[in-house]
Amino acid sequence: MAAVNSAGNTAGSVLDRTLRAVGPPDAEAVARARARHDALAKPRGALGVVEDLGAQLAGLAGTCPPPAPEPAGLAVFAGDHGVHRQGVSPWPQEITAAMVSTFLSGGAVVNALARQAGARVLVVDVGVAADLPPAPGLLDRKVRAGTDDLSERPAMSRREAVAAVEVGIEVADDLVARGCRCLLTGDMGIANTTPAAALVAAFTGGTPEQVTGRGTGIDDDTWAGKVAVVGRALDLHRPDAADPLGVLAALGGLEHAATVGFLLGAAAARIPVVLDGIAAGAAALVARALAPEAVGAFVAGHVSAEPAARLALTALGLRPVLDLDLRLGEGSGAVLALPVIRAAAAVLTEVATLDEVATLDDVATLDDVAAGGADGRRARRPRRILVLGGARSGKSTTAERLAGEAGTGPVTYLATGPRPTADDPEWAERVRTHRERRPPDWTTVETADLVTHLKADEPERTEPLLIDCLSTWLTRMMDEAGCFGTEHHSPAQEPVTAQDPAAALAAEVDALVAAWESTSRTVVAVSNEVGGGVVPATTSGRLFRDELGVLNARIAAASDEVWLLTAGIPQRLR
Repeated sequence: MAAVNSAGNTAGSVLDRTLRAVGPPDAEAVARARARHDALAKPRGALGVVEDLGAQLAGLAGTCPPPAPEPAGLAVFAGDHGVHRQGVSPWPQEITAAMVSTFLSGGAVVNALARQAGARVLVVDVGVAADLPPAPGLLDRKVRAGTDDLSERPAMSRREAVAAVEVGIEVADDLVARGCRCLLTGDMGIANTTPAAALVAAFTGGTPEQVTGRGTGIDDDTWAGKVAVVGRALDLHRPDAADPLGVLAALGGLEHAATVGFLLGAAAARIPVVLDGIAAGAAALVARALAPEAVGAFVAGHVSAEPAARLALTALGLRPVLDLDLRLGEGSGAVLALPVIRAAAAVLTEVATLDEVATLDDVATLDDVAAGGADGRRARRPRRILVLGGARSGKSTTAERLAGEAGTGPVTYLATGPRPTADDPEWAERVRTHRERRPPDWTTVETADLVTHLKADEPERTEPLLIDCLSTWLTRMMDEAGCFGTEHHSPAQEPVTAQDPAAALAAEVDALVAAWESTSRTVVAVSNEVGGGVVPATTSGRLFRDELGVLNARIAAASDEVWLLTAGIPQRLR
């Protein structure tokens, strides 16, 4: 481990490199977001804090509208505390390890909430005072088996504090590398509100009485003893806020230290990180002291019922998304706030501006819109939606629902597959089932000329398009380009092009992707996800699998929403 320098950082370490990477939000993107909010089809400022969140997301991403903050990754850092022996909690210390097992089995509150919100849960043992068996979803990053009693000696050494901070940085880096675009804090540690209270007091100047709460529900006598413990710790260590790592080592827990690193890692990656409760608030104060500009990445998911939580958020200048009297921890409040944070990005992406609603000749005010002075069809912003799934996964049904919800009128259904014939009754039955499921006012067009339909941007052409599916379209394009081997052609059949097959196919795919990117129509496309199965036995099969994977990736990159169907269950990826 690198040596600690006089400023409290570690020269050349993961922490030092991360601190250098933290920067301010992009002021131009923030200004564009605020200007766009003012131009949206709503009264200025009508969405309150949601508008501030949208501007914050834009500033982090450096672009407006900002990308959707998804998928989300929640890290629950777990550790035990020597101060537990002072009787600050009625719960036995062994509950920490028991709750880790509950997280891993999917049975904790945060697991249920995360499933609802579509967030990934990762549990990190950074300091549990027990040997935890290996398990899926558990990272063993134990720095030491619990801290010392902060009311009698430093909770840990400075070197151990740095090691725990760097665990958090590495976890954040790993989640970002795995595709997470929003991080959420979680914590588990019996008695961890005591060190959290002491940390908040050290950085805000709050008294022991002001920062000490009732944690897991202690009685008056236990609370008074807890206040005394916090007071003794502050008197013993005389924390200096100018030395944040020293304060963290003296008063903090290993999960607090790891959360500090997690917050800094998110800020360095310019990814929003949602604070849960008092443990995260205390860690955020340390992180800000190390890198003041890191606060630009912090979102207060809620304000905990713990009194120190409100003090911490006030000192950080953060306004909580929710205020529900929560005091559970685990990451529960951060997960509950996630839909609001996603909505903040969606508003900037999906809501029409007044100019898009109508020209000035059509309508001058929102009152005119309400009175019907503008063509309501023009108020809808186009959406590009890709729905992926395996065979019989429910992807077409989901796409039909999304297409029906995307517009105010009937849908034009672009069927790219071959026409049913008498010699293929199974295919004919599939086509019949699809047709009978569609509303009677939908129009079905059997075509492979998707580009022409995507470019049909006349004002009167406002109905959504549903393409079902890209897989059969690609099959047809590859066949016509002569990409397949002889097993896909009858003896009399010849490719219709004399071009190089790869070049001919690339031209068709490029044209489709360009039309998808530039269309002003709302369009939903279905495609098969074939990359996760058995490697095809034939050259043609492998070629088709690879080309479809590339096409799906390119269409997904230019889509506003991407859905994946697995066993009939839709999951939104973007």
